This record gives sequence, C-alpha cells and structure tokens, in this order.
Amino acid sequence: MHRIVLFAAALAILPQAETAAAATAVTSHPSPSPERQIDALFANWNRPDTPGAVVEVIRDGKVLFTKSYGMADIERRMPMSPATEFFIGSMSKQFTAFAIHLLAQAGKLSLDDDIHKYLPEVPDFGKTITIRHLLHHTSGLRDYLSMVEMAGLRIDDVITEDMALALVKRQRALNFDPGQEWDYCNTGYMLLAQIVKRVSGKPLPEFARERIFEPLGMKHTLFQHGYGNLVSGRASSYQPADGGGYRYVSVDISTVGDGGVLTTAGDLALWDRNFYDGRVGGMDVVRQMQATGVFNDGKPNDYASGLFVYTYRGLRLVEHSGMISGYGALLSRFPDQHLSVVVLANASDVNIYEAVRRIADMYLDNVPGAEPAAPAVPAKVFKEIALDPAQLDALVGYYALSPQAGIVFTKEDGRLMAMGVGQPRIRAFAYGKRDFFARATDAQFTFDAPGKDGVVAGGVLHRGGRDLPAKRGPRPIPRGDELKRLEGEFYSDELHVLYTVDGKDGDVVLTYPGGTVVLGFNGAGPYETGFGTIQYQCNAQDGCTGFTLGTARARNLKFTRVDLAAKPVTAAGSGRP
Repeated sequence: MHRIVLFAAALAILPQAETAAAATAVTSHPSPSPERQIDALFANWNRPDTPGAVVEVIRDGKVLFTKSYGMADIERRMPMSPATEFFIGSMSKQFTAFAIHLLAQAGKLSLDDDIHKYLPEVPDFGKTITIRHLLHHTSGLRDYLSMVEMAGLRIDDVITEDMALALVKRQRALNFDPGQEWDYCNTGYMLLAQIVKRVSGKPLPEFARERIFEPLGMKHTLFQHGYGNLVSGRASSYQPADGGGYRYVSVDISTVGDGGVLTTAGDLALWDRNFYDGRVGGMDVVRQMQATGVFNDGKPNDYASGLFVYTYRGLRLVEHSGMISGYGALLSRFPDQHLSVVVLANASDVNIYEAVRRIADMYLDNVPGAEPAAPAVPAKVFKEIALDPAQLDALVGYYALSPQAGIVFTKEDGRLMAMGVGQPRIRAFAYGKRDFFARATDAQFTFDAPGKDGVVAGGVLHRGGRDLPAKRGPRPIPRGDELKRLEGEFYSDELHVLYTVDGKDGDVVLTYPGGTVVLGFNGAGPYETGFGTIQYQCNAQDGCTGFTLGTARARNLKFTRVDLAAKPVTAAGSGRP
C-alpha cells in the first residue's frame, strides 16, 4: 500500500553514471564497457551498509551479464548474490495469467465466461464481468488494496485472502461498467487465483509449481501464500529512514494472484526463454499472453495478460514491474531483438525503470531500427546541510497551495517539520539556506527570501516536475456552525468501518481504525486523507448527511452519518428504565 505525501523529496539515482556519460561526450573517449556502466548505475547501493540489487541481461536465451550489488540483509551482513530471492509484487500477475491461459487451452474454462460461473459470491452489479475483463484490468471492480487501507489496516498489518474476499462481497457498486475503462485492479488478479483453484481443484501456488515452475526448472520460484513462511535466501526489504540510512519494512500480505511470487534472476531467465520456445503451454499460449485487450468502443488497450505491451525507442516492448514495501522488480523484454533486462532490488529508492532503460540503451544503440535514446537528464542530488535552529523561526507557518491544500511548517526540537493537509508530519532537511527536502520521495520546498520586515511571504513546492506557488498566511478557521455540519460518526457498510469526524482547534480531524488524520478545513470539501478523497453530501434542509471516499482505483465508497448515542435500556416487563 502506498501513501501519497504532499511534501517530500527525491533521493538521487545514478549520479555517477551521469558524470561518466558527460565525460565521455566531452572527451570522445571510447564508452566504458557495459559492466563498468552498470557498476556506476548501482554505485550508491553497493556498500556493506546499504541494500542493493541483482541485474541480469539476457539475449537469445543466454545470460550475457549478471551481477549483484549491496546487501541482501544488512542486519545479518548477508551480501547480495545472483541466487538471492526477491518478492516481485505485481510482476507475479503474469504467472497467474499464464495459469488461466493453460486452463483455457485445456478447455476447462473460456476467457469470455462470466466470473459468476466460478465466483457466485461476487455481488451481481447488473453487468457481466468476464475472465477476460479481469485479465485486462477492465472489470470495473474496486481495488481491494486501496479498500483495506481505507478500512484502517496499517502498513504492517496482515492482509489475508479471507479479508480481501470479504471486502469484495460487501461492495455495492463498480468503478465503471466492465470494458468501458482501464484501471489497474489487484482485485481482479486475486479473483483469478480463486478461479484457478476452483477450476483445477488446486490452489494457485500448487498449480503454478506443478504446471509452470517445475517444468521450466524454476527451482527457486514459488507463490508464498502465508507471509510468515520461511524462504531460504530471501532478501530483506528496506526503505530510506527519515533520519538517514535505511529501515526494514516487512511484507505482510498473504494473498496470491495479484502478487506473492518470490524468485531469482536466474529463474526469470528460464521464464523469459519460454516466451521464445513455448516449452510450457506452446507458442499459442505465449501469443495469447501478449494479446492486448480491447475496450467496448473498439479502441485498443495496451495491457495484455499480466503484461504491458508498448514501444520504447520504436521497438516493441513487453514488460511488467512489481513494487511492494521496499522491493522493486522489473523484467523488460524486447521480443523482436530477443533481448531482456532484469533488475531486482530490495530498496525502495532504486528507480528500477530508470535503471532498466539505461541498461537496455547500452545494448540497443546499434540495433537496426532503434530510435536514438532520449538525452539523459542529470539526477538531482540533495545533501543535508546544518542550519542554526534560530534560522528556522522565520519559516514556521501555514503555506496555502490552494483553498483545499496547504503545508504547515513547525519547529520541533530544533528541527523543521512539515505536514500537508491530510498527511502525516515529516521532517524537512535543509540542503540550502531556504531549500528543504524530505527523504525518499519526489518533491522539495523553497522558501521565499525574507522581506524588509524579515517576514517570509511564501515559497514554492517542487513536485513531479511542477513548481507550485504557496502563499503564507493564516490557516482557514471555520465558524462553530460550519464545523458542526461536518462533525459526527459515519459508517460504511461496504468497508464495515466507522469514521469519527471532530472539530478541534479550527481543524477537521478524522479518527478511524488506522489512526488520526488532520484534514484542515475547506467547507464541504474535498478533503485529502492520504488514503482517499472525502467529499461531503450536504443540503440546506438536512445538513451533511454523509460523504463519499475514493481513490482512482476504488471510487465513491459511501459513508452515512449514524447516531450511536447510548439509549436507556428498559427493564423487562417494567416499562421503566
């Protein structure tokens, strides 16, 4: 699960490689070997105190290059190796899809079957949802991972198969009509795993082991159905720590289908080869796997079966990534060139897409028909500097980005802290006198120079390639009657969860099973919570009777105001309390 932090910053990736490339362009010296260039890409993650990665390049079914960097387990001082096992997150979807295609090939099911034929417990939304819709992410089903976060599960809580299925059963609506749109949906692939189980009589982990992994010789690959099961040689998972260095973060998800696979770079080479020789399933299944979907209006969808299909540098590219906790995985295949690149990492600050593209470029530069690579964009490096804590006093205050959003900067124990509306408080690190960043995310904040009166009037939030001006001023303070309209207890039967909204110190504060979120105040909304957007339903006669909560992947879940005030209990037969 991912939370969107309003104020944050990006750790640099690949600065050494940028320097090497620039030096080559200036001096016209021969390019370094691919190994030296790849070493430079991962130099920041090749120390005994950092997590790392395994890199593999495959051509014509043979491994041209494989190398490991950094540590598989920092705490136990276990270095990374080509045999290290990684969670590959959503990259697992292609194995689930392959299992479905094997069953279709055997005549056990049709991709155009209504899913209710196998999953009668899924609600009837009045629209036919097919297995093909699930494969292509066009079902309209709400994403269960978004919903478990709305229900209050925290990042270190265990998400089980029963829990996910119970959420699906309680849904009353779809995001959109099946086939109308594309929206990445973990629910669909979790349900595909259930279909495999009910059609074959074997759970997906067992079916995949017998029908895919063992026949291909993938001895170090499995679907892990229980998060606590031991896996020999598994890399630990890390995220950058707010104070520097790294922190361990666990994967506590016990569902399969949408994720759950652990594997090695070597086993992925065996899987990649099957897309050329069809050893398992034959070339017909391989073609079906790479056939993209079509929307109701006939327009094409670039998602096939657990695989994206598009172009890079004018060449056909088939790939899928996976990111969960601190793990990152990407297998990118250029089928017409018989070239594939694999990067498996156990640190969330490794940009797997950038790394794979840069490695692929090394091997594509002389390929006929390949368009020139886009110029490399130098990575920004943010290095913390020490500031006198007294300098922070002038920066403290509220900076409005819009009527609905802003950032509160406070000074705590001599450090500058930032809190976006609907977001947790995080530390802001100085990299200039007026420039600050947070660790491991892509944004920074630059304060304006003080005016003649010494007052800082505003600043700029740099995020996602955009510069968003922020004006300093008083936080919006609502009237008491305005807060009263929003306060109360609100229940969602679809999530089976209760939210409490209170007015505190001029803020709207939301309490739910996952904790407390300060929403700020902006009238009837929308309000950003960090796990979804709240929009109140209000009218002059009844006030605010409820709200909807939603994300792009789980839209418009309804919450209704409820009255949980205690009522007197009448003694049996007395008629009196």
